[in-house]
Amino acid sequence: MNVCPCWARILCCLVLLTSFSSLWGNDSERLAQELAPWIELTSGELEQFSLTGKAAPVIDGNEQPVTFQLIKYDAESFDLILEHEKYAATVRRRVDGIALAVPKHQVVFLGTGEIDPVDHLQPAGIVDRLIKSGTAIHLPVQLVKDASAEDVAGALMLLAKVTYSSDEQRWKFGDKASFAFSNDNRTLNANVNGAPLELTISEQVAAPPGIKDWPGLTIKNIPRAELERQLTRGTRRALEVLTPSNSLTNPQARERKVEHGELCWVEGQRVVLLQGTPEQIGKAHGELLLQESHRCIDSVLYAFGTVQTVVNGRWFREDLQQAHARLAPHIPERHKVETRALAASLKLDAELVETVNVFPELFHCSGFAVFGAATKDGKLYHGRVLDYMTTIGLQDCATTFIIAPDGKIPFANVGYAGFIGSVSGMNAEQISLGEMGGRGEGQWDGVPMATLMRRALEECDSLAKVKTLWEQSPRTCEYYYVFADGEEKTAVGVAATPEKIQFVLPGEGHELLGEGIQDSVVLSAGSRLQELRKRVTEGHGKIDVLAAQNLMCRPVAMTSNLHNVLFVPEDGVFYVANADHKSPAAERPYVKIDLREYLRRMDVGEERAQLELQAEQSFTAVDTLSVGNEESTAACKCLDELSWPNAQFQVTLKPAWKNNGDWMVRFPSARPVKNELNDTVAMEWFQAKNAAGEPIVAPAVVVIHESGSGMTAGRLIAQMLQAKGLHAFMIHLPFYGVRRGEQRRPQGEQLVDTLKQGVADARRARDAVAALPLVDASRISLQGTSLGGFLAATTAGLDNGYHRVFILLAGGDVYSVLMEGKRDAAKVREELMKTGLTEAEVKEIIDTIEPLRLAHRVNADRTWLFSGTHDEVVPLRNAELFAKAAKLEEAHHVKMLANHYSGVIFLPMVVQQMRDAIYASADK
Repeated sequence: MNVCPCWARILCCLVLLTSFSSLWGNDSERLAQELAPWIELTSGELEQFSLTGKAAPVIDGNEQPVTFQLIKYDAESFDLILEHEKYAATVRRRVDGIALAVPKHQVVFLGTGEIDPVDHLQPAGIVDRLIKSGTAIHLPVQLVKDASAEDVAGALMLLAKVTYSSDEQRWKFGDKASFAFSNDNRTLNANVNGAPLELTISEQVAAPPGIKDWPGLTIKNIPRAELERQLTRGTRRALEVLTPSNSLTNPQARERKVEHGELCWVEGQRVVLLQGTPEQIGKAHGELLLQESHRCIDSVLYAFGTVQTVVNGRWFREDLQQAHARLAPHIPERHKVETRALAASLKLDAELVETVNVFPELFHCSGFAVFGAATKDGKLYHGRVLDYMTTIGLQDCATTFIIAPDGKIPFANVGYAGFIGSVSGMNAEQISLGEMGGRGEGQWDGVPMATLMRRALEECDSLAKVKTLWEQSPRTCEYYYVFADGEEKTAVGVAATPEKIQFVLPGEGHELLGEGIQDSVVLSAGSRLQELRKRVTEGHGKIDVLAAQNLMCRPVAMTSNLHNVLFVPEDGVFYVANADHKSPAAERPYVKIDLREYLRRMDVGEERAQLELQAEQSFTAVDTLSVGNEESTAACKCLDELSWPNAQFQVTLKPAWKNNGDWMVRFPSARPVKNELNDTVAMEWFQAKNAAGEPIVAPAVVVIHESGSGMTAGRLIAQMLQAKGLHAFMIHLPFYGVRRGEQRRPQGEQLVDTLKQGVADARRARDAVAALPLVDASRISLQGTSLGGFLAATTAGLDNGYHRVFILLAGGDVYSVLMEGKRDAAKVREELMKTGLTEAEVKEIIDTIEPLRLAHRVNADRTWLFSGTHDEVVPLRNAELFAKAAKLEEAHHVKMLANHYSGVIFLPMVVQQMRDAIYASADK
């Protein structure tokens, strides 16, 4: 018999818990005794019971007291009664039907007939249908559902570290949770994070009322399968949102390709590339985002829909169907075809998916556009804050789409799996749009807002055309917008209802928005509007990317902030922050996405440059070094010595020779030292190729070699990265490779300039690589070994220019390594002593590239350190100094059972981990 390894481990754990339960003596026996009636209830042994309780969970910062009662009558029948100050609901299930009563609205939804074979609420096996792997409680529930009270008590004490406090006469679960039982063990009093919970079990159950016994309430008939499916899927999704598992909070960043589509990951965010006909786009959408689309639909239709039904007393799906019937005539046929293809790919009813896609976006949001005199560089920055319902888990489905529809303008859509409309987007013609919801729900005789937004992205190449589209289209409800045009460097605010439309020009005052601000459009409401206006006014003339992102911080963004986007349309880039289950989007990191780069990757918009082997080629690159602000005096001094003014520079390619890659890449050093040979940097380019040996678009890694004159380890790592489908660029440091002349090593004071030059060259290499064809410019990483590792560590502290940084056999406190290390370190030390420099002078020289001075600036989530536990050249102590200063998590400091040289046997593991990290996300 085959046994799943996971279940095998669980069974072994239960055996161990049973075997060692005596270790806790009386406490274990006490807890088992107190748990006995509750285990009897959860195991299904009780044929009848009544469970009553009251709780006060904190939702959106406010306590929400609620009372409830669950009564099980038999294997088919139960009642669940919920009471809240504002809401009330009763679920009644019998063998002949199911009902959802909303007594405050005097209505009951009654379902009879066939039962859905998968999603139903029959008590037997209900735990397995409601609690799936998407919730953190899935494994614990599976572990204890068939266990004895003794097993559960042992598990709680061993695994959950539950202890008994004699002073408080309560069981303690960490410092934020506790519980206690009544004398008869039938009442449980618990407190979790300050929220109280009280539960009482009784086996005394009265005769059940009939399924149609609802005096005083109006009965509305709903198909039983639909009603039971609504409650089952809604509850299941709600449990995932309340207690998400690691698969939701930290999803595996697996990239996939299907026909007409590709799923990519950029620093933990999904980016989906789609192109082709509407049918092809819809099909690829569903294939790439199957699970995420189902979760999005469950969140909207079943979880949110059930809550809305209780709140307003109307069957939510009927409301959506009525809205769709009125909106459908205004939806382009191409969008309907795409939605139906999406539904078929998801194996869902087409009508259901079409209906969910007109889900009314009543967002309470903010938006702005600043340009010209308002910004530091004159560029247009368009910010969009989406404040809406993080409580239903839409963040689990967050996806940025790059879409190239046949015959239409390619565009980016910051949205959600399973949803084809747009609420935040930018197209390849430098048009960007953001929406803010208003009132007027039910005014559905027009083009759905999200459809109109998408049409503008697909059809409009100027701000004038966007305005015309809104003026000439029948509109729904009340919505506010910011439209921006990067080419014209202007924007407009919009207030639109079905009856009228008003445009607010930059600098123009408005009775709802206040006095105009030069070269600015600012939209929000209430105190959020006042704060946003204040920020724009105070920062006027100084706004850049970072400052524009800061305009969208709390409290301009609400606690329900689902996503923030900053568009820079003239550059074709935008920055996205998505909420997670703990923090709103405004408190999450922004990820830069280059629309033009992705379109080039998709062969859209402009023909991809192809490399010819016969002739030299040249490309223009631009420095992107941005050291930002720094408070540390030592770090500031280091940054002043290592940075340089940004400029344009030329990158040239020549065919490589011997086994030194496919191309030799040359560019001017960012810190020239008046040495003609050394002032032109060289890199060996090992191109990523497909199975046919043809160069392909792929991420890149800049490799900094070790101190050996042959650069053997650096070249080996570059070749291994190439074999993993990555472009690898091995840089020749000053006085190495083709940069070495008659003078083999720098002498005396020359060493200072050489070390600074090496760091600057390593950083500028990123921008040189970004200018080359076939390189995924959003994923350029840095790797260094030994000497190269020290330089990589210092380079990583300049700014966050590199996508990932991998440091091998290096660390911090370079001076102690040179003064105390063996072999390679000893050779360098000997060379230094020949120059006549004192130890103090050597230390001063070395401090110019000391990684510890800048380690606090390193992005720990994007950095990995690989060390040898027996390294005598770079002792483990030095690696740990850097890891601590950079605040690397344990998983990001990999310790290999090797010395400085035997570590080569771990290179396959190191290179594979690099490859995985480049395609995945380490950001938190």
